[in-house]
Amino acid sequence: MKTAFPDRRPTIGTSAWRRRCGLALAAWVLVGCSTLHAPPREWIDGSFSGVLDASGAAPDAAALLQRLRGARYVLLGEIHDNAQHHELRAVLLRQLLSDGVPSVVVFEQVDREHSAALAAAAAGTPGDVDAVINAGALDRRGWRWPLHRPVFAAALDGGAVLAGGNLSRADASRLVRGGVAQAPADLRALIDPVLDTSWTPEHQAELLHQVDIGHCGALPASMLAPMALAQRGRDAALALAMFQAARQAAPGARVVLIAGNGHVRRDIGVPHDLAVLDASARAVSVAFLELDDGRPGAVDGPYDAAWFTPRAVRDDPCADFKPPAAAPSAP
Repeated sequence: MKTAFPDRRPTIGTSAWRRRCGLALAAWVLVGCSTLHAPPREWIDGSFSGVLDASGAAPDAAALLQRLRGARYVLLGEIHDNAQHHELRAVLLRQLLSDGVPSVVVFEQVDREHSAALAAAAAGTPGDVDAVINAGALDRRGWRWPLHRPVFAAALDGGAVLAGGNLSRADASRLVRGGVAQAPADLRALIDPVLDTSWTPEHQAELLHQVDIGHCGALPASMLAPMALAQRGRDAALALAMFQAARQAAPGARVVLIAGNGHVRRDIGVPHDLAVLDASARAVSVAFLELDDGRPGAVDGPYDAAWFTPRAVRDDPCADFKPPAAAPSAP
């Protein structure tokens, strides 16, 4: 969801799985890809210094890593302009990928029509992050590059296949202006309320509320539902990219999503659509949030885990926010 607040798009290119043993990680060397090693205590303390879980305690990184390794789908959230969130996710991703399990990392920051080009570049030039994100047509200015560089580097270094999954801005705009009738055909069943009977009035009310507060309460009432539909389209596109990646990958492969916290909410985000597409597969969702006066605040949605970091320095995102023009009524 591209809003005043820092929170922000399926074909998976075919490429050979690149498995690597003896990866040099942040503070230890993995010996033998088939052996799972818990990270040393001192590495955990150093990497996650100042980070708290929702209870106010230091996070148990080893326990979370074990949960992530047991999931087919792993969803790692973020506040987009908090650099520490990207660093922490990169640390977790490196250790997660170190077990040698074939993995696909799907990025919200790359539109799904550029997924094949992204995957091909990742396979062909895995040591060149800039060439890879250029192939994926990542919007450097919109995503404040290089904030996401640590996560892209971790995925490449870990030998993962890279994929883009987000709905393009053009397709999202068509949803806003034309309603469900303008939805891409492969997403229709996931966002049409007539077809997706698992989407309840309570889900819709919560999504409308999140769209409202995400736009500083400044959207015209007539824009809330169209903007919520666009958000559902993005979630559906990301979920479909993950599902297709899992189907095309080697048996037992995992799929990781790198996206904003709103997308990884279990109730109204990508996990909702994953449950429709692949009900039997386990998904684990992790949010990275910000401390409030040095203490964890309220968790802003249902996640499997929530970690809090110091707040990023930023101007008031609502100070100069100008709502988009109202969309015409859908036919």
